[in-house]
Amino acid sequence: MAKEIEFGKIIGKGKRGIVYAGKFNEKICAIKVKNPKSTAIGRIENESRWLKIMNKHGIGPRYYCSFDNTLIMEHLEGVHLGKFRGGNAIFKKILLQCRTMDKLKVNKYEMHKINKNAIVVKNKPVLIDFERCKIVLEPKNVTQFCQFLIRKGLCKDKSKAIISMKKYKKNMCDETFTSLVKEFF
Repeated sequence: MAKEIEFGKIIGKGKRGIVYAGKFNEKICAIKVKNPKSTAIGRIENESRWLKIMNKHGIGPRYYCSFDNTLIMEHLEGVHLGKFRGGNAIFKKILLQCRTMDKLKVNKYEMHKINKNAIVVKNKPVLIDFERCKIVLEPKNVTQFCQFLIRKGLCKDKSKAIISMKKYKKNMCDETFTSLVKEFF
């Protein structure tokens, strides 16, 4: 079966990739290709690999397929987190996804500046851009996202939140995570 791609308008552009709305074999999707200005190597392949893994844990847009430096995934109709106006429930859901990634020892990077790396679709946050993901000994998804929450003024007490973040960083167990969550929600 031939793979037929129909590119539409650009819906996202970053340093390493360009995302188009489009169709793949008549199915509406998002199509990510390498930004021709990027010197990064293997980012589309890395994102494809991690998106498949993250999907098993309910994280990220649905992965459809990848080939020839092209990633085909779910097209998300929503609003970037930076433009979202809503309650703390969205932020708590993102924090739980961060915890899942920390447990997997995966570092996504950029969780402290997540405004463009999450799309809210029908009151559900969907993390995007997994091109920099990698396995690490000490992941920082939760603590980076907490830095974002602190900057937004979404903690009860900044000093206590920082203490809880340090405790979590030292011992990333369920108990320290639960204590950390209480500082924000």
